[in-house]
Amino acid sequence: MKKTSIIILFILTAGLFSFADPALSQKPEKVYSFVKVVKPLDWYLTQAVLWKKEIDKKRKNAEAWLNFYTANRMASKTDKDAWEKKKGPGFMQPDDIVKEMEKEIPESFEYNEVRVWNDGYQTDNNAKYILKAYSLDPDRPESYPSLMNYYEMKRDRENEAVICKKWYDSKDESPNLLNYNYNVLMSLEDNGIIITNGDNDTYPLWILQYALGIKKNVMVVNINLITVDDYRKKLFEENRIPADTIRALESPQQEAIIQHLIAKSNRPVYFANTLYTGYYKNFQKDLYLVGLAFKYSKENFDNMAVTRNNYERHFLMDYLRFSFQKDLSETVMDGMNMGYLPFLIKLYDHYKLSGELEKAKEVKSLASMIAKKGDPSVDPEEWFKGKQ
Repeated sequence: MKKTSIIILFILTAGLFSFADPALSQKPEKVYSFVKVVKPLDWYLTQAVLWKKEIDKKRKNAEAWLNFYTANRMASKTDKDAWEKKKGPGFMQPDDIVKEMEKEIPESFEYNEVRVWNDGYQTDNNAKYILKAYSLDPDRPESYPSLMNYYEMKRDRENEAVICKKWYDSKDESPNLLNYNYNVLMSLEDNGIIITNGDNDTYPLWILQYALGIKKNVMVVNINLITVDDYRKKLFEENRIPADTIRALESPQQEAIIQHLIAKSNRPVYFANTLYTGYYKNFQKDLYLVGLAFKYSKENFDNMAVTRNNYERHFLMDYLRFSFQKDLSETVMDGMNMGYLPFLIKLYDHYKLSGELEKAKEVKSLASMIAKKGDPSVDPEEWFKGKQ
């Protein structure tokens, strides 16, 4: 009877603790940008509270400030309305956090790097913070994206290559992301131009080009960077593209730049399939899927033959089935790998029509695996109904 009472007391006590604030019993974890790791809103909110407690213990804790800032920034970007409704410790506007960091740790790597993230790398005044962060700790990969932007916009290719090699050697970049972007490059003709969208479809291309020498003659045009007039003029001049007359206030600027590249570059122009479709909606009828990119062409061509050749002879695909190392960005890559599905489904149809049933089966299996990882609610079989 006594033993039973003790068990009941333990159960009741455990039940009481289950209603406590989960942050009270947790340890803070490193917070990454959702470019690298995707987490739900509640996780970011919990981490904000936990890291604020670390700051309260020691105001000069630079690591705590960095994670506190990142948690609040990611929470605000995940669901701004829900984050802004939060009251109490742990929740501050990113601008206010930067001001507090300036008071407490102005000479730290963390403050200088956060200052760049918060103000934007295109701000002229931020060059000193970019270079200061790197000088304080040149082996911290957090500073490499900002440095690459800085050197890319200055067209300082020598220093950009140095940073690309350091980033590659650090093993900080997702190996699967590099594999994916290798296949993007393999989708393109030599001397082509690829228009990209953001971090995960731009930086890896530069790393592959500068660190490994892969398809260095491809011109990578980030749709956001290219709107900066001075940078665009330097890039165009270097690539022997006639100077454009696009002004910063012209709208929509990106579309005008794309039109200029198509008309004046005399090079094959491609759109990464990660690019926001609004940028090329007016070119849709002249776009042909050739793998992980769309090729612009006014002339019809057999893009399925090109896609098949890229897939069978040039793409690295084993990493999708077998991984021998932990990838921190697994959740990001599960979503990004959905980019394979459009051409895999078309290849399935192609193999079926040509009687290559084993290849069709293989492609179907790969597409289904990618879809289930990227979106468990998807039923890939629906895509293949009527195609058996």
